[in-house]
Amino acid sequence: MATPEDLLTAVDEVISDGVRRGLLHNDVEDDVLDGRHVTVGGRRLVNFGSCSYLGLETDPRLKAAVRDAVDRYGTQFSSSRAYASAPLYRVAEAELAELFGRPVIVTPSTSMGHIATMPALIGSRDVLILDHQVHHSVQTAAKLVQAGGARVELIPHNDLRTLERRLESFRGTHRRVWYAADGLYSMYADFLPAAELDALAARHENLWLYVDDAHAFSWTGASGRGYALEHLSPATLARTVVAGSLNKSFAAAGGAITFPDEESRRFVATVGGPLIFSGPVQPPMLGAIVTSARLHRSPEIAARQELLRSRIDLFNTLATEAHLPLVSESAAPIRYVGAGVASVAYRLTERLREAGFFVNTATFPAVPAKRCGARLTLTTHHTEDDVAGVVAALAEHLPAAIAEEGASVADLRRAFARQLRGRPEVLPLRHPAPQGAVTHLPVPRPAPPQLRLEHVRSIGDVDPVEWDALLGHRGAFDVAALRTLEAVFGAAEATGRAEDVWAFSYLVVRDVDGAPVAVTFFTTARWKDDMLSPAHVSREVERRRAEGGDPGFLTSPMVGMGSLLTEGDHLYLDRSRDWRTALRMILQAARAEEDTSGAAAVVLRDLPDGDDELHTFLLGEGLLRIPVADSWVREVGFADDEEFLAGLTRKHRYHQRTRVLAWEPSFEVGVLAGGSPAAAALPEADRDVLYDRYRAVHARAFDLNVFPLPRRLIDAVLDSTAFEVVLLRLADPAGDDSGEGIVAFAVQHVTGEHVVPLFVGLDYDYVPTHSSYQVLLLQALRSAQRRGARLVRYGMGADLQKARFGARREKRWAYVQAGDTYNADVLAHLAESVPAS
Repeated sequence: MATPEDLLTAVDEVISDGVRRGLLHNDVEDDVLDGRHVTVGGRRLVNFGSCSYLGLETDPRLKAAVRDAVDRYGTQFSSSRAYASAPLYRVAEAELAELFGRPVIVTPSTSMGHIATMPALIGSRDVLILDHQVHHSVQTAAKLVQAGGARVELIPHNDLRTLERRLESFRGTHRRVWYAADGLYSMYADFLPAAELDALAARHENLWLYVDDAHAFSWTGASGRGYALEHLSPATLARTVVAGSLNKSFAAAGGAITFPDEESRRFVATVGGPLIFSGPVQPPMLGAIVTSARLHRSPEIAARQELLRSRIDLFNTLATEAHLPLVSESAAPIRYVGAGVASVAYRLTERLREAGFFVNTATFPAVPAKRCGARLTLTTHHTEDDVAGVVAALAEHLPAAIAEEGASVADLRRAFARQLRGRPEVLPLRHPAPQGAVTHLPVPRPAPPQLRLEHVRSIGDVDPVEWDALLGHRGAFDVAALRTLEAVFGAAEATGRAEDVWAFSYLVVRDVDGAPVAVTFFTTARWKDDMLSPAHVSREVERRRAEGGDPGFLTSPMVGMGSLLTEGDHLYLDRSRDWRTALRMILQAARAEEDTSGAAAVVLRDLPDGDDELHTFLLGEGLLRIPVADSWVREVGFADDEEFLAGLTRKHRYHQRTRVLAWEPSFEVGVLAGGSPAAAALPEADRDVLYDRYRAVHARAFDLNVFPLPRRLIDAVLDSTAFEVVLLRLADPAGDDSGEGIVAFAVQHVTGEHVVPLFVGLDYDYVPTHSSYQVLLLQALRSAQRRGARLVRYGMGADLQKARFGARREKRWAYVQAGDTYNADVLAHLAESVPAS
């Protein structure tokens, strides 16, 4: 199951892919910086990657202040502030308090400021509610708040209705409800909904705000007070902590935490951990802070702000004329141009660098994987020609990047449909070009004409011979098995439960000669978001579902390769042909299904380990790799039990003799071939017992937490020739010939190639005493021997028991591309609060 370490590894792979492309972790090579240019990879570029929005980092007065502080106080003052602060600290905090109009603490960084402030002010009688998009540094500090006993929750971005419901629910149980948000969000550049929060605060006296305004300090607000201090009302600010950065537009170093009252400032200064145990801002940068603060209180700062606004307005005007997918039209210096999947975003930034512009690539985890883009920042160093030039370059190179990566403008429009709603159509095939832009934009090319995608909704519309030859031997998804699954899960009126209705999509990409290049199928179905979580996390999630009376809590529709009832490699690729383009066409079809169905993610399941070229391709497409449970396979190359035992280790041989083969005679083993008269004759009461036995297993299966299968599946497999049902009854049932005498059963997919146990049911009274589960595993081998099948595909789970049968482990991976990560992030926060024990 996926652990936090697995997710970190997945993120490492994504970031490392950007490093490998030369677009992340770059080193600037200049001997002298002018604020407008950087040299990267030997190429001198106009820099659209700086957060020094007002261009003060090259101001001679700040440079002189740094030199003067070094001359007077040295390069460092090495003491915890709990003992002594450098002389300039008192001056810096006094100047900033005058500027912001409230008490201030200067911290080594904004992140360290969060860590000092939030655990000190948000106590065990409080609730902390995090906006889903609040900066990661705030979410990191929130873990310490949670460890201190406060309740921590996550709500969707800017969802003030949910916030109000939480305020009402906690009114009588908690002291304060803190809402943590950004003043200016650092990717899409939308602002804090200040007026709405003012109204909410007026209605709810228990609402307190913690605002990270790092990206808005200095360049906006009177004297650079930022967005929150400028736009929130005095009444709201009386219950608000505002944190900001002195390391961006302020052009110095550290963070500034501003407080509504002196006592809060004093308390944090006294007990805030990093303020006691960590190093301070050093004298040279304290000198810069003091001078920058004084400069911000002069009339000059308003002129700089106006110059920056003119650059922002110019960019927005030209980007609109160019029909660029500008994700936010806000008047902020952070500009985000959507590109789509990671490969397109990387290609775009690569092309922009070739055109002379340094911009940043925004990819997962900073943004959802299918909403990657180019993130540009505007500063007063930029000329009007710089702004016009980068917009013209974007207009030229975005369509070209889309074309080169085999994507389409339609893909981009779908990915950013919510963000671009109500805007003029982005990247139309023909539109007037902005001044200085190319007049003929490249049109994204369609898929190569020799490849065509066939997409059908039923296995009945697929060539059965071809399907079974390509995929039928890989798992329980040959044509006959899929007919059964469609009959059970494809009917909307089946049970009334949304989780029992699956939409099937069969995808075949053919070459010009008709040969299949890529073949697979997807099902769109509701999953439990904790399906792959550790068992202790799933137990807690189930407890909350039951406690809240909400079985849909932390569940999401997903577009998943294969189905929730099938395991194995569901993807056929002909590597001798253009498989990359073919697979990209399949991914585009899956993403379109995701958008149409409102699914949260596209998931490619059970792909084999060690396929480096496939891994590199999927990583470039923006899919995150996470491990799934190992699968177990047993070759059946023995003629009898003695040969079977001879192939085992000594320890496993002993176990089979004493705990499995010795107990087999204790059962009356019945095998009902699906579609046979014997299967049809199984009484309804016995079928109900089978389902009860299955539900007993399901109730314990937290390692792979899925919705229970519907009762009608029992009838369907008994009617289908693709399956058999193995029944274990006690050989001496004490006169009980009813269905209650069935102590275990297994449903198995059977062909001449393999036997695949799909699901089992157990009476747990007999598992420890009669080894009933292990005897069921043995029956899969017996069935394979009878049929001459060469493999038993035991699948996931029960690792020790399957290893004892001589099965070999197969490592598998899932690749995930999430369009909406909210539920996943809620689950991650919840998991952090649940002890593994």
